[in-house]
Amino acid sequence: MSAHTRGLDTCSVAELQAVLLGASSTPQAEAYARVVHQAVPQAWELTHAGRDWIGAILTQLRPWGLDQVVDAGCGMARRPASTAQGPVDTHEYAAALGMCRCAYLDADPAVVDQRGGLSPYRGGAALADITNPDQVRAGLGACGIDPKKPTVLVLGWVLAMLDDDQALDVLSFLPSLVAPDSYVAVSHVTGWGPWSVLMTRATATLVRPRSAQDLLGLMARAGMVPHQGPTPVTACPTPACPTPGTDVLCALARIGGPQ
Repeated sequence: MSAHTRGLDTCSVAELQAVLLGASSTPQAEAYARVVHQAVPQAWELTHAGRDWIGAILTQLRPWGLDQVVDAGCGMARRPASTAQGPVDTHEYAAALGMCRCAYLDADPAVVDQRGGLSPYRGGAALADITNPDQVRAGLGACGIDPKKPTVLVLGWVLAMLDDDQALDVLSFLPSLVAPDSYVAVSHVTGWGPWSVLMTRATATLVRPRSAQDLLGLMARAGMVPHQGPTPVTACPTPACPTPGTDVLCALARIGGPQ
């Protein structure tokens, strides 16, 4: 452990994420973020790319009539909309594209409180553990998501916090909560970079890296049809082959069979 963080309490994943997005957070999270930045100089770029990726995915899928988005395990907002020059978070991307509804789900009450306090939008934020189908279903209902309409389900980084059985369960039950012709968009830390070790140390949450093959295997076992990727998140929406040095992958899969 670095001398800069020795003796510090751990922070939550959401707190560390907030610092990496340029928002204020706890002293512990800020100290760990400095260590992350020293080990991964592109940390800020990658963290913001993880939000830009959502906008790219929604833009790509909108012409196909998907007008609902669920950001599951959403984490903290990037920054207040009032300080932004354009869309920066999922509900803003959705609104800019004319999508009718956006739901934020997270197991961290602080995240749900912050998301619920954003500028009004059609949808909402609800407390839900994504490994619990009943909580997810209730959260979608509370946010007004219509289960009969095709939906974009976003899982940004969250599968890395789950073991293989848990991740497979999540990818398997999600299709039952939305209409056929929906899509699942996933971003995931890989085993090539130091992200997983640093995040595990900072948050005391075991972060499991997965390769492109691992990610494709989970999606296939869950009955999803790969549509694009895995590709480095910084390249999205342009398909690109992961190479040594890639830190975060993204992938897109379709529910309900090939397009």
